[in-house]
Amino acid sequence: MTKLIKIAIVLTICVTGCWALIPRSDAAVELTAAASQKSVYQAHCARCHGADGHANTPAGRETDADDLTTPTIKNMSTSRMTQIIKNGKHDMPAFGKKLSAAQISGVIRYVKTL
Repeated sequence: MTKLIKIAIVLTICVTGCWALIPRSDAAVELTAAASQKSVYQAHCARCHGADGHANTPAGRETDADDLTTPTIKNMSTSRMTQIIKNGKHDMPAFGKKLSAAQISGVIRYVKTL
């Protein structure tokens, strides 16, 4: 390779590597995490539990899905919520093989904000 191509490759690697090291503000990280949590909820939970968590969807009414905004759900332990999401409950399917542990934790954090 010519010297110019080698320099271009090295510069590209350096710029790409440096870009990854630029710190992001905590607010930006939190917004990104919240958007991800919401998107996982929307993709896997909202069909029955509703976008607002009130389970007022046709599928939610048909399966008698829990209203996620009630104090009973809000005060439920994280470990119990994790168990329900992983293993399912009544008509709710198990998501333990579909969602990662991080996604399940994120959904729980999101549900607690509904």
